[in-house]
Amino acid sequence: MAAVPALADSGFNMEAERAESIRSLVREVLADAESRASFQGDPSPVTLDVGGFGIFRWQYNNGGGLDRTNSFSLPYERLEFSGKVYDWDYKVSGEFSDSNSGSFDLVDAYVTGSVFTLDFKAGQFVTPFFKGYTDSPLDQVTGEYSIVSTTFGQGRSQGVSFSKEFGDLNLSASYNDGFNTANGASTVDNEWGMSVRADYDFDFGLSLGAGYAYQSSLFDYSSYTVDATYTNGGFLASVAWVAADIDTGYSDNYGLVGTVAYQCTDELQGFVQYENGRSGAGNSDLNILTVGANYDLANGVRWTNSVGYAFDAVEGWDTYRSGWNSSSTDGEVLVTSQISISF
Repeated sequence: MAAVPALADSGFNMEAERAESIRSLVREVLADAESRASFQGDPSPVTLDVGGFGIFRWQYNNGGGLDRTNSFSLPYERLEFSGKVYDWDYKVSGEFSDSNSGSFDLVDAYVTGSVFTLDFKAGQFVTPFFKGYTDSPLDQVTGEYSIVSTTFGQGRSQGVSFSKEFGDLNLSASYNDGFNTANGASTVDNEWGMSVRADYDFDFGLSLGAGYAYQSSLFDYSSYTVDATYTNGGFLASVAWVAADIDTGYSDNYGLVGTVAYQCTDELQGFVQYENGRSGAGNSDLNILTVGANYDLANGVRWTNSVGYAFDAVEGWDTYRSGWNSSSTDGEVLVTSQISISF
């Protein structure tokens, strides 16, 4: 009986046939893909992105006629949801903090879109006015709002705003229920407020801005601000002035914030900030100098260290979550070290 020939002897190569089959399948898939816009179905008109940030902070406070303190805290732990609903964008965020006993509070809740070629926003948000008060404290070089910002800044309000860009010029206006009225904080039914702001960017790194706001409540309150920012490579310098008329004129309620920062290396940024102003007749002038540095430990992880000194008593000011205390004498010292994580 003759022997049965092996597959290799018969000219059949199983590996070659398998490779040819795979190549044929790939060619069919690519040919089919050329006639389709996407392998998936139509994208959803509703999208959802999740983000936020958290800050872990240690502070040492001494002087100013107060006992020495040092403690750890969680000043901001924020969760943000954003996305699109058809042609409209939305954002909803909330946070808990040691400063509000750990309760989870609504921060932002608004929609944005285009109305008659204008950018439109409605809901609860930071109204356009003072540049030193932004959506997040991490937008500030120091990693926290200045005392001037939390005393004279607008905070969050509920209302509507319109804005429009004309090349390098941006104009915005808002109608709302007054400064710092987030989560229904306004207790006066007929309380209302408005603000307008203009920003202009020059081609050589300089930007100028100005704003005006008015609020009608138990008493009339109006304020104005002017500011300038200059950037050149790793150098940043900014200055902002804000003043308020609380039935007694602007002379007793004003603040000035100046900041200089330099990007020393890809990871290290040094900064100096000075604050000066007055909050009400009879109170001590605000007179604070802060020196510090930011170091990027990783993408979205920043380590901030600073030392602040109060040349005058910090009296009659809204210190918010900064760590400064309302002191009776000058000489208060504040040392801050914090880790911030953004995602």
